[in-house]
Amino acid sequence: MEKEALIIDDLHHKYDNQKISNWILNAINLKIEKGQLLGLLGPSGCGKTTLLRLIAGFEYPLKGKIILNDQEISNKNRILTPEKRKIGMVFQDYALFPHLTVLENAMFGLKDKKNKSRVNFLINIVGLDKFINRYPHELSGGQKQRLAIARALAPGTNFILLDEPFCSLDIHVKLKLRSELPNILRSCNASGLMVTHDPEEAMSICDKVAVMNEGKIHQVDSPLKLLENPKTIFVSSFILGNNILNLKKKENSFSCCIGEINTSSLEGKNNIKFISIPQKFISIKSSVDGDAKIVSKEFMGEYFMYKLSLKEETLRVRTNINDDLNVGDNCFLSIDKDCFCFLYPGAHKIFI
Repeated sequence: MEKEALIIDDLHHKYDNQKISNWILNAINLKIEKGQLLGLLGPSGCGKTTLLRLIAGFEYPLKGKIILNDQEISNKNRILTPEKRKIGMVFQDYALFPHLTVLENAMFGLKDKKNKSRVNFLINIVGLDKFINRYPHELSGGQKQRLAIARALAPGTNFILLDEPFCSLDIHVKLKLRSELPNILRSCNASGLMVTHDPEEAMSICDKVAVMNEGKIHQVDSPLKLLENPKTIFVSSFILGNNILNLKKKENSFSCCIGEINTSSLEGKNNIKFISIPQKFISIKSSVDGDAKIVSKEFMGEYFMYKLSLKEETLRVRTNINDDLNVGDNCFLSIDKDCFCFLYPGAHKIFI
């Protein structure tokens, strides 16, 4: 028995047939194991929604194929229609029927309306058993999304697509519901793919995360491996929020706008051009003679985040809550000792 719920093999797509136009999706390869929740993470416009539409069956791929539960459901010549794919869909705007009750909404996709056992099970799992006779307008945002998840799973679905499912919820409801999602899927032996542009959201609950930009998958890994070994500059910047700075080669070292990077592990690596430094590993010191200038300042609850301009480069630096500097101040920046950073190309992790 195959262990993969979904396989995407060399998938390409664009919305016109012009040879010179760019691919919206370019050589996408993904595998989602049964019982796994995979996060598809990337900025707006990177191709996440297009990939979701292809999996759902709303678009033909121009190249490649999609296999769901050992059945090929999409290629450039034919697609299985959406209603035959047995894929549940959960949208950010809930897409509930306003004239149906909670119970009726949850039962909507069932062929056998008399068998309510799975629906009752799901309504209990999502905590709506006391609200089965209410209509959507009588529910909170979190309750509506719980109902949408129950409805997606009710017909016996074992694979669901979630399109930014928590973005319309307030922060407290979002945190509670997203922490419950993996348990809901496990209780139904279901797998899923969740589209999001929020790194924290994907990293907090997904078994694996696929990081996407400009139609390409940069890395697919567990959240921990993404943090420990970001393979591209984009992953390092988007997932970790690191500063990406230009490097120049000197005789026995490299230099960036903050200072020199001198380590024996860099010998022979002459093609390195960029350094990725975590925000927390840069020290900032106010000085009228400093060559860095504070452009903006954000209060983040437990720390301040400063945006600075230095030698035509822009950096973000995280400081202790007691380091209260002001916009317009000149500063000196330096890299902390006993810290780590990444060098690209090559994703070399070094300790300073």
